[in-house]
Formats: sequence, structure tokens, C-alpha cells
Amino acid sequence: MKKCIIKALFFSTALAAFASCNQNGKPVNVSSSNGASVSNEIAFVYIDSLVNGYDLYNDEATKLMAKTNQYEQELQSKGKSIERRFMELQSNFEKKLVTPTRAQEIQQNLQLEQQKLLELREKQAMELSDDQAQIMNRVGDSIKNYIKEFNKTKGFKMIMSTQGSSTLLYADPNMDVTQEILKALNDRYRKGAADSTAK
Repeated sequence: MKKCIIKALFFSTALAAFASCNQNGKPVNVSSSNGASVSNEIAFVYIDSLVNGYDLYNDEATKLMAKTNQYEQELQSKGKSIERRFMELQSNFEKKLVTPTRAQEIQQNLQLEQQKLLELREKQAMELSDDQAQIMNRVGDSIKNYIKEFNKTKGFKMIMSTQGSSTLLYADPNMDVTQEILKALNDRYRKGAADSTAK
């Protein structure tokens, strides 16, 4: 599930082309992920590394996984209960402990419960899908908004997103600003979380 969220976020988050440059219209010197000073108009971010390392994403993904597990356990428990009662009904009917009419009534009730369980499964799946979309939107918006702030002082003409060699054939490692952005995102997120719990 975590990989699905990352992939969906990658395709739904357009991080390329944050057009902003300094007053002279020239690129500024920045500190890259490896600490070197570099003057470039273009930088890139490994979006999978950024999302995977972002505490906001990890916290929300952990909550979603807990909710998913809770729903799965609930469905399994109810499903096993219905299955057990079907078997009991069959056994009691074979032993002639219930009349055919009563057995039919019980069977119809169990089939109705089974149908309701299927509807519950679909409802929960839709809810989890909505939760996942909200997480992707929140994380994507947070990243995009921060990159705009980040670039106000950096002056890049373009910041591209990539998932590595599959989409980026070559780039100077000094152009990689992933770790710098990730650290700032996590610092900002943790400060916000601390401020909200202090209130």
C-alpha cells in the first residue's frame, strides 16, 4: 500500500517548473545534498526519497495501515461467524434438530448477513481509498507549497521531480536538493505538530 501511495502521489504531484529567479535574473549559489556549492538554473528532487522520508507521509501512512488492519480483522471476524453458523445449521438440519421451514428461515437470514458484509467491505474499501487520496493531496500540497518557499531564496528557474534513473538519464549530483528540502519539510512538520500539542 505504501508503494501505491507513493506512485499515485508521484503522478498526481506536478513538481516541475517552479519558475522563480533572483532579482538579477541569474541563478544563485546553493548548497546541494552533498554540501557542495553549485550555481545552476535547474535542480531536481528524488520524489520517492522525499515522500518516503517525509514524516507527515509516514505518520499518515501508519494511521491508514492501522485502520486498514482494523477493518480487515472486523471483516474476517464477521465472515468466520457467518461461516460457522452456516455449518451449524447444516449439522443441525442433518441431525433433524431443526425443521426444514426453520432451516430455510435461518439460511435466508445468514445470506442477508453475508450480503450486508459484502456491502460493508465495499463501503470500507471506498473509505480507505478516500483516506488515501486525502493523504496524497495533503502531502503533495505540502511539498509543492514548501518548494515554492524554498525557491524564493534559491532562485532556480526549474525544479524537476524524478524517481531516479528510470526518468533521469543523467544529472550532476550537485543539482540534487532532495535532502535539503526533506530536512526543512520535516523540521516544519515536527514544529507544527509540537505547537498543536502544546495548545
